[in-house]
Amino acid sequence: MRHGVAVLACLVVVGSLPLSVAGASVNASISNVDVSPSTPAPGETVTFETTVRNLENSDAPLEINDIAVRKSGGRGVTEYDRVSKLGSISPGSTLEVPLTASFDSAGTRDLRVIVYGRDRGTGENVELRYPVKLNVEERHPQVDITANDSVAGVESTGEVTVASGLDSQITNVEVVVEGDGVEMTKSRTVRSSVAQNGSITAPFRFRPESAGEHSLTATISYTVDGDTTRTTTRTTVIDSDPLRNSVELDTTAVGSGTDRALRVAVSNGANAPISDIMVSATSENASFQRVLLENISASTTRQVRLNATMDEPRADVTVTADYELGTETEQTATETTLRSVPGTIDLTGLDVIRQGGRLQISGSASNVGSTDADSVLVSVVDTEKVTPATPNRDYFVGTVPASDFVSFDVYARTTGNVTSVPLAVTYIVDDTRKRQTFDVDTNQMGGSVPQPEQDSGSGGGDQNSMLPVFVAGGLALLVVVGVLVRRYRRGDDDIEV
Repeated sequence: MRHGVAVLACLVVVGSLPLSVAGASVNASISNVDVSPSTPAPGETVTFETTVRNLENSDAPLEINDIAVRKSGGRGVTEYDRVSKLGSISPGSTLEVPLTASFDSAGTRDLRVIVYGRDRGTGENVELRYPVKLNVEERHPQVDITANDSVAGVESTGEVTVASGLDSQITNVEVVVEGDGVEMTKSRTVRSSVAQNGSITAPFRFRPESAGEHSLTATISYTVDGDTTRTTTRTTVIDSDPLRNSVELDTTAVGSGTDRALRVAVSNGANAPISDIMVSATSENASFQRVLLENISASTTRQVRLNATMDEPRADVTVTADYELGTETEQTATETTLRSVPGTIDLTGLDVIRQGGRLQISGSASNVGSTDADSVLVSVVDTEKVTPATPNRDYFVGTVPASDFVSFDVYARTTGNVTSVPLAVTYIVDDTRKRQTFDVDTNQMGGSVPQPEQDSGSGGGDQNSMLPVFVAGGLALLVVVGVLVRRYRRGDDDIEV
């Protein structure tokens, strides 16, 4: 079955039937009836351009009272158009009169154009007839309307497809879409032509005013045969959903030290796109950048980064997203806390070993922060019962990267009953010098270095008696070498911090 509308008409001109008047006073005829368009469609206006001629051999003018187009044959009289009081035609002259008619359905029409006149010479009535046969068929281009899912108050899109199945190209094609309860934001498309058996697509945009069913009607106007304008329409029904607003924010702290930021995920759970999204954050203890997003589709998430400048280590933050949904301005917000975590040194893995009258304290300077700690120095604090001792009264650790550690060794002498040894740690973070003090429990001792024993027997003689001297000399030599190495490394064995 053919979809769309097409038109075909055939006109058969049987010929003029001149009518001679008694007494040969008037010799006149309908010389031609020009039908336009020659291929009419149902409902289309057809023009019958009728030419009446009074021949030169007539002896009197022909007075034209009426010209009509009627159905030929059948019961009763069906008249489509009539024009009256048209004046007279002198011998040798013509008169052209347009008549119009339209036909609601396809089919063949047998018609007749009739001229009712009067012989001005004899006063007798004159009647001229001209038969017309017209074939009307449904042949318009095929039209189809498609529309995307729509939501009340939200602009949506669609398109009209016009496919021409006619025998020749159509020109001056205009597509106009109108809606019931729908605001059209783009409704008109014009194309210069559509080729024979070709097609075009006309986009349109619309905004339903409410949820529910709405009709969309596309009207297509076009020209055939160069001068005949036709119009056809197509209607479809759409069902628009109610607008649902659901936008959520999720925040994550990122960055390190003072270079902190918030990563914000904007999730559009609404059933329509959101646009002009401004994501911002406010706090009494920090300031943030703002980020603008143009559009987030429905059921889609976008992430943005809000860089922060913190005045204090902790900031309570309100994150807000302002956006357009449909024709309304909406807002959603969430609360979070942002903390600055600069580099921080802690002493871990501590171990205390007694070496004669000294304590060797070993461990790691561990950076438990998220930025580097520079110029890290571990020192034994000089107190009433604790004295820094060689070879390492302090230990220059240097730089400890974030989440890393560097080992150290320091020495101390104690007097009396001492349960802990204080260690001072100084370092620089974000151009700021920090100082911390740690009390190292002497109960963490890992053992002691064994002292050389004297043999009371007679078997060793003088050689055994000299052993303590050699041991003491060796220890002294080790101390001197250690001091020289330390001085070489530091340039100064006693650095005050």
